[in-house]
Amino acid sequence: MLELRAAVEIAERFAFYGVSSNLISYLTGPLGEGTAGAAAAINAWNGVAQLLPLLGGALADKWLGRYRTIVMASLLYVLVSNLQPSSDAESAHRLLSLSCLLV
Repeated sequence: MLELRAAVEIAERFAFYGVSSNLISYLTGPLGEGTAGAAAAINAWNGVAQLLPLLGGALADKWLGRYRTIVMASLLYVLVSNLQPSSDAESAHRLLSLSCLLV
């Protein structure tokens, strides 16, 4: 079980820092945002990404319980991802996320 937790943590860190490092290029390149605005957006994103686990932990510990919190967060993820415009790749991603949620 410890090996699984370590693998999940490593994968999470790779994903977080991978998105972090590419976000400035994406904001200033294809989106055409200025450097100062992009830096402010990245700082806000980093802050929210670092603080939201504290909120999720408090919700899970005090009111909802561990498994109910996981299910509700997964449902929120699926609902929010369905609000965005879709392409074929995004539709496949949604189908995969729904099937993982059901498993």
